Amino acid sequence: MGLFDMSGGGNMGYANVKNTKNFTNEDLLQKLSAITVSFGTPVMGDIKGTQSVLYKKVSDQYDVFVRVDKDKVIMGKIGTDGVGGGKMALNMGLDMFLGHKDKGTSDADRAVDELLEVIKKLESGEEVTGSTVAQPTNTATGSAIELFMKQKAISLKPKFDIFDMNETPVYHIEGDMPRLNFSIQKNGTEKLKLKKKLVAIMPEYTILQGGSECAKIKKKLKFAKPELNGTVNGKELKIVGDILGFDFDIQVGGATIGHIDIARTVWSDCYRISIKDESMEAFVVALAIIVDNIADKDND
Repeated sequence: MGLFDMSGGGNMGYANVKNTKNFTNEDLLQKLSAITVSFGTPVMGDIKGTQSVLYKKVSDQYDVFVRVDKDKVIMGKIGTDGVGGGKMALNMGLDMFLGHKDKGTSDADRAVDELLEVIKKLESGEEVTGSTVAQPTNTATGSAIELFMKQKAISLKPKFDIFDMNETPVYHIEGDMPRLNFSIQKNGTEKLKLKKKLVAIMPEYTILQGGSECAKIKKKLKFAKPELNGTVNGKELKIVGDILGFDFDIQVGGATIGHIDIARTVWSDCYRISIKDESMEAFVVALAIIVDNIADKDND
């Protein structure tokens, strides 16, 4: 997305695409009703007299809408029933004050991005049965695993822990003094080793498993928001969302394996690391460390 690209995405809470298929709102409702997404099912409604397809109560504060607007399909979030503009403005003000979004706003913005992915595929003529995010969770409990990491962990010290909700350490991270090499350990066993390239125009990272390279990640030069790209076990790595705002999904080979955002816990503000694929747990932790390092450098 370029510096002046106003098409949305990246957790902005709005988006638009060209209506190349000449969809009507009725077409959108019919097609979207047959597509599984993570935030509900669509109904036909209206917004101040304008016909719109709605996903109700995506979060406590927001619905998500999509509709045809001239030669475009537009989508975004809107206050749900019973939530007035004053409360929404207060929430937005708190988001700005805290430096991050509350969970309800984050959920709605992510839903808009998920819907954008689906609409783009429909506009390209693809057969779509479900969004990438709506894929089943691959964990023993059937629910996402949630871990927590203190903000700016790398900048504070080369050794730190990653906790569960009870503040019990789950992962232990040990780094060298230059903060270029990190050992990611669980129950005293090294799961992955993270290496940062010493001399590089843009930050580059390599992840090793059992001494063998399993992932390579590089920051892309962007004037607006930074992007990461790379491969994991030969599959494409894709970050969907806002890296510097720490609110993004992690996709490997087209499957969403985790999400990282900011959570307010009883002990501090932390990065929340949600893992949808248990076999990729240590890798999602490693990516959280990488983005923490990039965000810290960009904010210097």
